[in-house]
Amino acid sequence: MSTHFITSLLVPEIYFPVKHERGFTGNLLEKMAPEGFYRSFEIAGVDDKQERRGILSLKEKYNFQLTQWLTFLIDKNNLDVSALDSQLRSESVRQIKENIYLAAECGVENIAFVPGLDPGPERRLEAMEGFYDALCDICEEASKYNMNVLVEHLDRFAHKKRLIGPMDDTVELLSNVAKKYSNIGLAFDTAHAALNKEVISDALELAKTHIHQIHFSNAVVDPNNELYGDFHMPIGEPGFLTIEKISDILRKADELSLQSDHGLRVAVEVRGNDKVNYQDNEKMVRSILERALSLVASR
Repeated sequence: MSTHFITSLLVPEIYFPVKHERGFTGNLLEKMAPEGFYRSFEIAGVDDKQERRGILSLKEKYNFQLTQWLTFLIDKNNLDVSALDSQLRSESVRQIKENIYLAAECGVENIAFVPGLDPGPERRLEAMEGFYDALCDICEEASKYNMNVLVEHLDRFAHKKRLIGPMDDTVELLSNVAKKYSNIGLAFDTAHAALNKEVISDALELAKTHIHQIHFSNAVVDPNNELYGDFHMPIGEPGFLTIEKISDILRKADELSLQSDHGLRVAVEVRGNDKVNYQDNEKMVRSILERALSLVASR
């Protein structure tokens, strides 16, 4: 096997109902890190300085990888890193750069976020140019902290209707940024590729030099179904993604030697909705990852 898979826990989604509780992230990592199943954690912003220091101590002790998603900051403050409005785009970049320092206090190695809305074909190139400038600015700041900047592609036509997008456009943008900054990368999401009507194995091949991690996210891809779109639903029907398909994607990632030098982070993305029995969702996604990885190892 040429790709080493690094199991990752997407904390804000798996524990969605309780993610904002004070001290939750630090306490969870303190419990989960010693178990050793997850060698990577993906977190939202951590407001408390003491909690950030605690997460850094845990990272140094247990040597796991750490990614921070700034999507929650973007949503909360109505930011848009690919906005046509240059003032809004500049403010979005400013706030992201401000949060890089806070992420560094946790020991974060990767920051990640999503693009803004697609303005339509008439102004798409203009938006892409603005997004390129924004990404270069963010990559420059992140490089001071030895951090990678990861962009997640979303669907352009189905549900989220974001600028990127189809994988060919995504790869072109990231390739242009990579000419100046080697710390740019892609957070690949299976649901978004499927909603863009892409064959996932083809999308992986097209983006293979940029992919840093994969989120196994399910979606209903039938436009006539009331559940059509990206809702971070459980794995299985009526969505397209099954455990067997996850293992097929893992095999394709191995065939492509994705991140063969550093390891490929893989996470199952299912949004938790039970505030009382919130650990049940983690147990479910863990069993899915274990099963899919065992199917890959057995062939």
